[in-house]
Amino acid sequence: MNSSAANLKPTQEKLILFVLFIILFALEVVVAQRFLTSQVPGANDFYSRWYGGRALILEGRDPYGLDVTAEIMPKLGYGPEEAARAAFAYPLHVVFTFWPLVYLPYDWTQAFWWVTVQWLAVGMAVGLLAWKRLQPRPLTMVAIVLAVLFFYPVARTIFLGQFTVHVAFLVIMTLVLLDRGRDGWAGIFLAATSIKPQMVILIGPWLVLWAVGQRRWRFLAGLLGGGLALFVASLALFPRWPLSFFEEIQRYQQVAGGRNPLSLLLATLWPDYPPILLTLLSLALLGAMLYTWWQGWRDTGPLAERALFWTITVGMLVTFQTGTTNYTLLTLPFFAWLVQAQKRWGSRFTLLFVLGVEILAWAVFLATISGDFENPLLFLPYPFITLLVLSGQWLAHRRQVAVA
Repeated sequence: MNSSAANLKPTQEKLILFVLFIILFALEVVVAQRFLTSQVPGANDFYSRWYGGRALILEGRDPYGLDVTAEIMPKLGYGPEEAARAAFAYPLHVVFTFWPLVYLPYDWTQAFWWVTVQWLAVGMAVGLLAWKRLQPRPLTMVAIVLAVLFFYPVARTIFLGQFTVHVAFLVIMTLVLLDRGRDGWAGIFLAATSIKPQMVILIGPWLVLWAVGQRRWRFLAGLLGGGLALFVASLALFPRWPLSFFEEIQRYQQVAGGRNPLSLLLATLWPDYPPILLTLLSLALLGAMLYTWWQGWRDTGPLAERALFWTITVGMLVTFQTGTTNYTLLTLPFFAWLVQAQKRWGSRFTLLFVLGVEILAWAVFLATISGDFENPLLFLPYPFITLLVLSGQWLAHRRQVAVA
């Protein structure tokens, strides 16, 4: 006789798994609230967005207003001279990612948000596997999920309640959907990355150029339609927000202009380097990136992937980074290279590489931790590792061409 489990239809199995996930999610939220968030408030980077969204939705106030910022400042420990650091400072449609949470007290909100970001990180791992069309054994799957969760930029994002995991997840899903031919949805997912636009300031244009080269017009339609829908919905919520957002960004730049990893490296190696050197190196990196665009915009294989990785890396190096949490996007090139390494050199080498990458930033963090802020050295390891790997791949390709 067949067991009842064997008689379940695929839709029933999915429903059961979904219910079990909801139960697990709820239990995690309850435990987090009981033992963590009710005792020690945190997720500071999320608090400003939550409080500003709450002020808008419940009270009809301008979330970018100085009065709202003034109420946030003491909760985060900022003084009057650092008011802009406590500001809402995001495009308004970011509130659509947490709207129901504005009706909850912050201890429950924080618990729910922490668990949400954690599961989005798990979704990143699953998405990376789908992107490369891999179906690993359960133990390998668990190892990959843990590696993503403990990757320093991801772990820090979860701790701070940042939105960078959201953006990385959306970028990964964009690539998965493009690979599956779901171009319209891929465009919508890319449009949603605009909740933190500085992370995709170069990735977006590259994917648009690639879509033009491939004549993937549905992707462009999804991108434009999704972006327009978010913009119109946010205008309906608060018509003045673009002006308020621009005014707040001007204030924010005066106190939190960010760090340029390339300038940090130059200052470390050559404290009195001439400013023109930074400009020349930035232009050289941008030129290398544009060269890969020219090579890859009509390609659907390695050239297009290489262009994507150069775009992510150069975007990390030459633009100002307000935190290492933006480096969550580096999971894309790292994972792709691990897949290649496993095929070429086997599991042992791959495991050693993973451990090295995982331990590196944590070792720097523990060795340099002082106060509440990251040491600037933490901005250096990961983007320069990717730059070295990409440069090595380019040289190897040139040698192959020369031999041929």
